[in-house]
Amino acid sequence: MLSLLSSLILSQAIPTPTPTPQPQTIVESQEMRVLPGELDSVLVFNSNSPEVVQKEGILLSTFPPTGKQVPSAHLNQAFSGRFDIFAHHIAKALTPTDLRTLYLGVIANNPGTEPITIDILQAASYLSQPDAPFIPLPSSIGNDDGLQFSGPGSRAVGEVLRGLRQDIFPAQIVIPPGESRMLMNLPIPVSTLSPPLNGRSTLMRLRSTGKVYLASLGMFAKQNPDGTEREPNLQEWETLL
Repeated sequence: MLSLLSSLILSQAIPTPTPTPQPQTIVESQEMRVLPGELDSVLVFNSNSPEVVQKEGILLSTFPPTGKQVPSAHLNQAFSGRFDIFAHHIAKALTPTDLRTLYLGVIANNPGTEPITIDILQAASYLSQPDAPFIPLPSSIGNDDGLQFSGPGSRAVGEVLRGLRQDIFPAQIVIPPGESRMLMNLPIPVSTLSPPLNGRSTLMRLRSTGKVYLASLGMFAKQNPDGTEREPNLQEWETLL
């Protein structure tokens, strides 16, 4: 009798298992639209490696390797017609006392027998400090006035997309046969910054009337007799190349 009573109590105490719900498939329809624009075939000279530059030398070169100090550093790729230049590099002092200004240069060479004209259609170049510091922005923000940006690349690209050419760039450069000209020769200063770290981003849209070779290089500022700094000149860039 006791055994029967225990069985009845136990059977009442064990709850009936709840059935496991079956997974349901929920279908929500949505519209998929093609993004505006499309990829094009414009060649881009993209100078970004090494990003941090702490010594002088070639960053990217499309010159022919013949006659160069380091032939393997040159890609032998000419540009003609429409092409773009993008460059982003960071200057970081090796020691707290080595606060020399690093210059970023982009040189173009005319290998032909006729003058070449390069039109600078749009171009902009900015430093991360003080021009365009990296700041947090909302995930979505209006920018009709072009004043919303975070970092030098963001600011430079925004201006180029608006069809602007910063006044530090000429509208046109003519390169005589067999000669070179600087498309850019701009500083990345660190001496007044703590830590001594700065970056520069540049975007240029160009059009040439013939073939040109390009190279980006890093070189520290040269020193004047009075101890002040000056930018490297064309001959000094050519020697480094």
